[in-house]
Parts: sequence; C-alpha cells; structure tokens
Amino acid sequence: MKKLIKQMLSPILRSYDVRIERNKQDIDALYKLLYNQIHDVDNALPLAATQTENAFGFQWKELREGEIMLSDKWFNENLTSIITEHELLIDKEWFKGKDVIDCGCGGGRWSYGLAKLGANITAVDVNQSAIDATKDELKNINDVKKEFIVTPLEELSSHLPAGKKYDLAWSWGVLPFVTSFTKSFQQVMDTVKDGGFIYVNIYGRETLNYEQDIEVFKNRVRYNTLTTWEEKEKFLVEKAGGDRTKIHQNHDLFSPLLNRRFEYSYIKKLLEDNGFTDVIRTINNTELYVRAVKKAINPADKPMVHHTPQKELWFARYRK
Repeated sequence: MKKLIKQMLSPILRSYDVRIERNKQDIDALYKLLYNQIHDVDNALPLAATQTENAFGFQWKELREGEIMLSDKWFNENLTSIITEHELLIDKEWFKGKDVIDCGCGGGRWSYGLAKLGANITAVDVNQSAIDATKDELKNINDVKKEFIVTPLEELSSHLPAGKKYDLAWSWGVLPFVTSFTKSFQQVMDTVKDGGFIYVNIYGRETLNYEQDIEVFKNRVRYNTLTTWEEKEKFLVEKAGGDRTKIHQNHDLFSPLLNRRFEYSYIKKLLEDNGFTDVIRTINNTELYVRAVKKAINPADKPMVHHTPQKELWFARYRK
C-alpha cells in the first residue's frame, strides 16, 4: 500500500518541486532587477536613496558606539597612526595647518583623527545628526579651524566658498551610498588643489562577487521590512552571533539598501581622467583604499609620501 501511495504521489511531488524552483528563479530575478535599479551609478532609485540616507541618520544619532568608533579605546588611541601609517601613508608632520575636507563625516571619527594631527577640518554630511555628532567629537580640539556643512555630496561645490580648494579630500566608506556616485565623486575630486591628495575608501567587487552581493541584498530587504527597533535589534544581534558590540557594524551592513561595489580599475581610470596621478592602493585588501595626487606633488612634500602598503592590516584585530 505504501509503495502504491508513493507511486501515485510521485508525479505530484515532482510537479510541486518544479513550481517551487520556478518561483525561486522568478523571485531571484526580481531581486536582481531591484538591485540593479537601486545601484545605478548615475542615479539610484529615489526610494532607496532616501531610505539609505535615513538609515545613516538614525545610525549617527542612536548607534554612535561600537568597534572602530571613537568609543573603541584601542581605535581611539591608535587613530592618528592608523590614518598616517596605514590609510594615507603620509608622515604625521605633513598635516599641521593643512586644509582637509571630510566628505561624509558620519560620526566624526576621521575628522577627529585628522584634527588631532593638526589639520583644519571641513566636515560635510547629508545628515544633521552626523554633523551634530562630529561637532561633539571635535569640541575639545581648539587649535585648528573647524567648519561644518550639511549637504548631499552631489551639491558639495555650491556649499563651499567660491574657489576654495583643499590639501586633502578624504571620503571613507561614503561614496557607495550616495544617490549619484558619478556626480558625488566628481564633486569630491573637484575640491582638491593642485599638488593635493584625494583619499577614498570604497567597497570593492573583489570582496563580494555579484551573486554573493545579491544574497546580502536579500538580507537588507528583509531587515528593512521589520517594523520595530526591537525586531531589527534582534536581527542584528543574531547576525553578529550574539555579540552586541557589533550592532553598529551590522546596522551599517544591513540597513542601507544602497551599497555599491566597484572594480579598482574603474576608480583608477576616473581619477586619472580627472588629472590625478600616482594612484595607489595604500592597503592590500579586497576593499579599495585609494590615494592619488592632483597633477603633481610638491617636491618638498615627497619625503613625506610613501608608496609601500603596510603588510599588517590594522583592522585584522576585529576579524578574530
């Protein structure tokens, strides 16, 4: 009898399995369509751009503590060395009195470190909560000039003094999230004076291929369907394996629907096409840590600039 029932059900189950597989393929196709529309380099879907902006607005107001933040004792104590010896490969003596623009200052960690090195800081962010957090972090640094600007990077030039150029344009982990990558990157590049530096941290396609990125994107969509902070917090803690100190980092990963990844060759060409030379990856990693010079380096600055990346990754301690 069991054998007969199995024979009778077998065609039905096979048909059911086929329908499930087709439904999965249809759903995956919809995810890819949505992903591609959201991650357009010229103009992300408005809904996703607004959602991403709001996600970071919440983050810099409510989730300022965590790993690789100023509340992180080791990171705070080593911040200036991280900037000079790992990220930029420029000696500490170079920074004093230099004009630096932090394009997407977030919670203020990098503005703080650059100000501690003696640089005058112009902190820019689309979110008022980020500017408020950065002001708070810099309030006790009194020997440098400080300016704070609320604007999307796409409109950066219209909020800066006419003709103002900077010795260093710094943008760490910001450009993947903007509404228009091409407009924003152009605006950031345009702020650099001749002989000045640009430094960008951008997520690399080497880290996640397209199919892997789609799977992460599915989790972002799921996270954004949760309606209460309690549900979202539970999701983030589960993704962190129960480690509540990683809530900030996981919110950073899963909350923004918009999160582009790029090939290094694409970023290098954009820089070179806009008059930048000496383009290098300062950190050997699948993410992109890229420094370049506008037109030429002042000969007097050359001894302060290094070209060999550190073998030890400063952030490796957080992967243990």
